[in-house]
Amino acid sequence: MIGSLVFVGAGIGLGVTLVAYGLRPARPRLATALETLRRPPPVPVPRGERVLNALARPLYRLGLHRDNVAQDLAILDRDPTRYLTSLLGVTALGLLAPGATVAGLNLMGARIGWTVPLWLGLVLAVGGFLVTSVSLHEEAEERRLHMRHTLAALLDIVPSALAAGAGVEQAFTDAAGIASGWAAGRIRHALTVAQVTRVPLWQPLKELGETTGVVQLQQLAGTLQLASGEGSRIREALIDRGDALSERLTAEMEARAESATERMSIPLMVLTSIFLLFLVYPTMAALQP
Repeated sequence: MIGSLVFVGAGIGLGVTLVAYGLRPARPRLATALETLRRPPPVPVPRGERVLNALARPLYRLGLHRDNVAQDLAILDRDPTRYLTSLLGVTALGLLAPGATVAGLNLMGARIGWTVPLWLGLVLAVGGFLVTSVSLHEEAEERRLHMRHTLAALLDIVPSALAAGAGVEQAFTDAAGIASGWAAGRIRHALTVAQVTRVPLWQPLKELGETTGVVQLQQLAGTLQLASGEGSRIREALIDRGDALSERLTAEMEARAESATERMSIPLMVLTSIFLLFLVYPTMAALQP
C-alpha cells in the first residue's frame, strides 16, 4: 500500500514538474538575444490604424489596389489604406442610408416598402464608388499635368547650363533648385537620392516616373541612359525631349480648351431654349380660344 502511494506521488510530482517546465519560457540562444538587442523595438501601432488595416485587408485581396490606383495615390501622397477604407465607407453609406431612412420612418408610423430603398441603396453604393474613383483619377491627372509643366520648364533651363560647361547632375540640381512647388520638390528628392546613393541620375528619375505614372519622366530617364557620357549628345537629346514635351503640353491645352467650349455649349443651348420658350409662350397662349 505504501509503495503504491509512493509510486502515485512520484508520478504526480513528475507530472507537475513537467508541466511547470513546459510553462517556463525557453532560454533564448545567445545569438538570438544579441540580435534582439541590436534590433530597434517595433513601433506601436495605434488602435485606429489597426482598425483601418483590418478593414482594408479584404479590399486588398479583392484587387481594388490596382497599379493605376497605386500610381494615383503615389502622386497625391495619399495612404492606400486610408483611401480604401474611405472608399468602403462611402459605398457602405450609400448602401445603408436609404434602408436606415425607411426604417426610421416606419418606426414613426409610416408604411413604406423595402423594394425601392434596396434598389436605391445599390444605385447610391455604385455611384459613390464610381464618383470616388473618378475624382481620385482626375485629381491625379491634374498633378501629372503640373509635373509635366515643371519638367518642361527644367528642360528649357538644363541645356543652357550644359552649354555653359556644367555637368548633367549639376545642371539638373541647379535648375530644380530654382523651381518651386511640390513637383520640383519631388524631382529634387530624386536628384538627392542619386547623389547620396551614388547611382546614375536616370535611375531615381525612372523610379519616380514609374511610381507616379508620369511617362515623360521615364522617357527622360531613358534619354539620359542612352546618351550618358557624351556631353553634346545629351544636350541635343534634352533639347529634343523638351521640344516634344512642350508640343504635347500645347496640344493638351488646346484639347482642354476645346472640351471646355463643348461643355459650355450645352448650358448655352438650354438657356437659349428657355428664352425662346418665354418669347413664344405669350403668343401661343393668346392663340388659344
